[in-house]
Amino acid sequence: MPRKLPQPVTKEEFEKLLEQAKKDREQYRKKRSKKLTPRGIRMNHYIIAMVLGFGAGMRISEIIGYQGTSRKRKDKKDPNSEVIVKDTNIPPITFNRIENNMIRIIAGKGGKDRITLLPAKYFRSAGITRNDLEKNLPLIVSRRAIQHYTEKLGQRVLKKQISFHKLRHGFGSTLAGANRPLHEIQMLMGHSDISTTGIYLHANPQLAIKGAEEVF
Repeated sequence: MPRKLPQPVTKEEFEKLLEQAKKDREQYRKKRSKKLTPRGIRMNHYIIAMVLGFGAGMRISEIIGYQGTSRKRKDKKDPNSEVIVKDTNIPPITFNRIENNMIRIIAGKGGKDRITLLPAKYFRSAGITRNDLEKNLPLIVSRRAIQHYTEKLGQRVLKKQISFHKLRHGFGSTLAGANRPLHEIQMLMGHSDISTTGIYLHANPQLAIKGAEEVF
């Protein structure tokens, strides 16, 4: 069965989402002290997660962590037997893994470490400083809450259904649209197989057309 093409959030769409999220956060800022209420701090966590998803290509499990579980699965070699499959524990992102303009991801999907960029431009746009990151990481918010807010925000702002993972797809698609080499995108996204990375080229057919025009 052919792999479905991702439906990524575009750069323009993400910037609209971010602007609305900032407005949502400001509703929970105290007028006199200018400090955020507990609800405002939670909004800050949503925004940080969204920026890491779209601007750094991080999975939600790499942002807030994931407690691995064990489950049974049919053995491919022997259909009559089962094997125990253990998921890798993924630690949440912490401030000490931010190094200058890079983020070090430890034990991501498949237990692999990798480096991705720190999306400083989007954090500045969101009004989030390195000091804010130090205070807020690791994020104290549930996976479900982040997913729910992202989905509702997409419906309000873009009038369409999105998921948090589509922010990560947006990272890969935007890089492909900027004509970055596939092996670079593969490294930043932590794909084991470059064919997985290749789907972002298919999601940006203009690149193929442009390349063909240069030849013919």
